[in-house]
Amino acid sequence: MGVAKLLAVAAAVLLEQVIAGRSVVAAAEEPHVRSFFYAGGGYADDGTGNHIFRDQMYVEHLSPVDGATHETPIVLIHGQAQSGSNFLNKPDGGRGWASSFLAEGYEVYIVDQTLRARSAWQPGHNEAAPSMYSAELIQQRFTAASEYNLWPQAVNHTQWPGTGVMGDPVFDAFYSSNVQFIGNATYQQASMQDAGAALLARIDKPAVLIGHSQGGILPILIADARPDLAKALVLLEPTGPPFREAVFGSAPARVWGLTDVPLTYGPEVSDPETDLVQETRPARDENSVGCVLQAAEDPAPRQLAHLADIPILIMTGEASYHMPYDYCTAQYLTQAGCDKTEHIELGSIGIHGNGHMFFMEENSDDIYDVLSEWIGEL
Repeated sequence: MGVAKLLAVAAAVLLEQVIAGRSVVAAAEEPHVRSFFYAGGGYADDGTGNHIFRDQMYVEHLSPVDGATHETPIVLIHGQAQSGSNFLNKPDGGRGWASSFLAEGYEVYIVDQTLRARSAWQPGHNEAAPSMYSAELIQQRFTAASEYNLWPQAVNHTQWPGTGVMGDPVFDAFYSSNVQFIGNATYQQASMQDAGAALLARIDKPAVLIGHSQGGILPILIADARPDLAKALVLLEPTGPPFREAVFGSAPARVWGLTDVPLTYGPEVSDPETDLVQETRPARDENSVGCVLQAAEDPAPRQLAHLADIPILIMTGEASYHMPYDYCTAQYLTQAGCDKTEHIELGSIGIHGNGHMFFMEENSDDIYDVLSEWIGEL
């Protein structure tokens, strides 16, 4: 073992913390070499005749101390109101997925999405003001779902550490990390597609793109722009379902099926509202929603031409508000020619009790093992 790694290991001793009146061991991050850079964006007039740089994406590059042993890099993309810190240490002090990938010898890229956190937004550009989620919303949807029962599966939520409500130290650690975001979905998705494509060009070899929630549809957009540099896509409870909202509303959404901005279809889609002919399918069971897909025939479903050859994995927690509809996203991808799509509902493989933030929850290592095995078989 080299001197650098010995020093890193020495600095990464386990720290004893007291959280919620109980002793908790906070695991240190995996020793690594860290650098950062910005991808995408460009100069723009600030309205006074001067210039600013906007739409750039902050990227942390983490490498194993002794070098990567896997050829394929990992790109981690967080969700709405979050930042790249999601994938570092967990709110309860446990090791996050970035360390798990590093320990296996992967090179890791962690982003702060454009327009938030360390990726600056130009005030007033394409949105009057930023948004922020309340603590109550986070409790209801992410951390204390079983206390509110807003969807049928919420009663099964057991894996968030602590009470999941304000005043609990684990909840407070998580909620204090939430950031402002720009609610203009078309602007967010377009800027992230451009910045993500620029990141892949800089990496310059096929990568596994992993996105969560609002960031879960971004691997699709980035791969659509650079299919040659996308080894595989992992969608952790991606925004959905196709064409409309669910659970918390039913309004039309995502006019391009999975996204609010254009995807490459064959035959070409010029007007998604007419070219993507919609058809509603019955719900698979009483605890699910019906799926709005493309019409099964006449015309035949348009195909996602750039994604057809890319392996895609969707993962869904047993107790999450995504359980009623992620299956629709999987069906839409398969119908659109993405035959290498696989949907893993964690409860169906014996991993129980998880909500929307499952990669931060108590059994996150078990979920990581499933993901790591899938990536290892590519």
